Amino acid sequence: MFTDEGKPFTVNETHGRILRSQNRVIAQNENPGWRSIYAAIFEESRFQAIEPAIAHPYLIYHLSRPTTVTRKIEGFPIERALIGPRRICVAPGGSVIKTSHTGQPEILQVYVRQALYESVVNEIYGCEASEAEIVPRYAILDPLLEQLVLAIRAALQNGTAEDRLYMDTIGQMIALHLARHHSARSRNTALLGTKTFPGWKTQHLTEFIEENIGGDLSLDTMAREIQVCPLYLPRAFRIAVGKSPHQYVLERRIEHAKELLRNTEMPIVEVALASGFSSQSHLSNSFRRSVGASPANYRRQRYQ
Repeated sequence: MFTDEGKPFTVNETHGRILRSQNRVIAQNENPGWRSIYAAIFEESRFQAIEPAIAHPYLIYHLSRPTTVTRKIEGFPIERALIGPRRICVAPGGSVIKTSHTGQPEILQVYVRQALYESVVNEIYGCEASEAEIVPRYAILDPLLEQLVLAIRAALQNGTAEDRLYMDTIGQMIALHLARHHSARSRNTALLGTKTFPGWKTQHLTEFIEENIGGDLSLDTMAREIQVCPLYLPRAFRIAVGKSPHQYVLERRIEHAKELLRNTEMPIVEVALASGFSSQSHLSNSFRRSVGASPANYRRQRYQ
């Protein structure tokens, strides 16, 4: 079972392309401290480098400004193409990669923590990750992977990046998709079933959520509490409750915040932390989308 132990996935665990002084950084997830993925949107100047092997697989989604890219992954043929918007390149972890381009594309680069990928492979194939290595993909179209990547882009740009449970879920889905469709085992993939868990586990988990609403309710934490695989939790929970774990937890946190705003004089920043939000801005953004008013305006309404 994948466990991140709360460790953020930082730029220091990547190739660090975003750190080049010639590049214009648009957004990255360094501050929210995501644990299963690292993502960054940036405008990249002309580039040529031999990138050393690192453990984590990654993908690049091209957003705008087509550019001709040449790529040589150790052990694979050289690849060269004009890559435009919506095209995706996937690279396995543990490979030396020689890359160059002369344009100035805007790209979204996403790294997936290798420990998560290993956990996914073990769950769906029952083998080591070395037996289901990611196959390099070059300038492909993949609508489902694209939707997951665009969800990351939206999170970086619209204020939902602080919702770590949501991003844990996206990371799980990307790792699962790579294993199913872009690995050496892809042809033998058996889709995860619609297995659910007993009613008592659903009740226990919802009670656990209520008791720990201000804590770190990650997929791993919740799955461990009722002793199920994190990969099955979102689907089984949706079958049992009618919504995803992320949606359910967010709704309960909003309700908890509303109660504190109505019945206490706690500062809004303390309301946010007590309700499980990572910051006051995280609460405010989520609260406005759900309630249609800011926490401060909601609190003022009780005096009207």
